[in-house]
Amino acid sequence: MDLDLPRRDPGEEHAEIAEWPALQRPSDGSPSFKEGVGRIPAGPARGWRAREKKAKSCEHCEGDLWVEAADGSQQPCECRRRRADKRTRGRMLAGNWWRGTSLSFAAPPLAQVEPDVANEIHRLCDAIGQGQGTAGLWIFGGVEQNKSAICAYLAQRLLPANKVAAEHLGDLLAHLRWLGAVKGEGAVEAKLQALVDVPLLVIDDLDRPIRTFAGGNPLTLRGSASSRDLIRLASLLDDRISSLRPTVVTSRVEPRNCAERTCSITRPDLVRALLASQLGLSDPIEDFPTYTLTMVSKVFDQLQEACRPCQLSSVGRLGKAA
Repeated sequence: MDLDLPRRDPGEEHAEIAEWPALQRPSDGSPSFKEGVGRIPAGPARGWRAREKKAKSCEHCEGDLWVEAADGSQQPCECRRRRADKRTRGRMLAGNWWRGTSLSFAAPPLAQVEPDVANEIHRLCDAIGQGQGTAGLWIFGGVEQNKSAICAYLAQRLLPANKVAAEHLGDLLAHLRWLGAVKGEGAVEAKLQALVDVPLLVIDDLDRPIRTFAGGNPLTLRGSASSRDLIRLASLLDDRISSLRPTVVTSRVEPRNCAERTCSITRPDLVRALLASQLGLSDPIEDFPTYTLTMVSKVFDQLQEACRPCQLSSVGRLGKAA
C-alpha cells in the first residue's frame, strides 16, 4: 500500500537541528554547561613514584620483564631471575618463610645453644660452603630449645649459594600429597629428586609430622603421616644416605625413639582418614600397618649412623645466661 506522504527536505532538517540548542536554553540566559575551571593537578599523576621505580629497576626492560629481540619477538628479560632471587632472600631475611622464627644475624640462635653444638653447626656450614663431604647432624631436645631457629639459621646462611633446602616434615608431606593429587606422581618424583640432589637437606620436627598451616579439606591429615607419606620419606632419606649427602634433622625425642613417634597416628587423624576413605576422597586406609614402621626404623638407624648427635638442654642455656 502506497501512502502519499510529503518528502522531507534534508536541508530543512539540518537547519532544525542547528536551531535546536538555541531553543532549549533556559529563559534566564544562563548557559547549560559549567564555565568554571575544574581542579588543576598540583603534581604528577597518582602512582608516579611506583612507575618511576619500576622504570629504573632494569635498564633493559624498564620493569616490563620483556625485551624485544632482533627479529621483533618478545622474550623474557634476564632480570627475572635476579628479581626472583631477591624476593627469596627478602622472605628469608624478614622471617616470613619460617613462621614465627627470627632470622636476624644480629641475634643468631647459636648464641643460645651449647658451644659444642654451635661448633658442629659452624663446621657443617663451612664444609657445605667449600663443597667438602661431611656428616650430618641429628639435633634433639625438649620444647623451646631453639631447634627450629637453628634450622632457619642454616637455611639463611646457605641460601645465597643455593646449597640448602629446609622443610617442616608435616608441610613437606602435605605438599607431596598435593602434588600427587593435582600434578601426578611425576611431579612428586621430581620434587623428591630435587631434595636428594641438594647439598644439604634440613628437616625440622622429624618425629612430629604436624602441618603448620591449615588445609582446605577438613578431612586431610594434620598431625600424622599416612603409609604413602612414610614410604616417600624413607625413600628420600635412603637415597640421600646412599649418595653420601649430609642431612640435618631435629626431633624432641632421642633418635632411637623417633621412628615410633613418626609412624604413630593420632585419634582425630584416624577418624579423618576413615571418613575420607568411606566417602571416596582418599585411598583406603590400612589398619595400623607394621611394614612402614619396620622400613622407617631401618632408615632412621642408618640416618643415625650418618649423623652426629647434638643434644640441646635448658640446663646449659641457664648456666650460660648466669
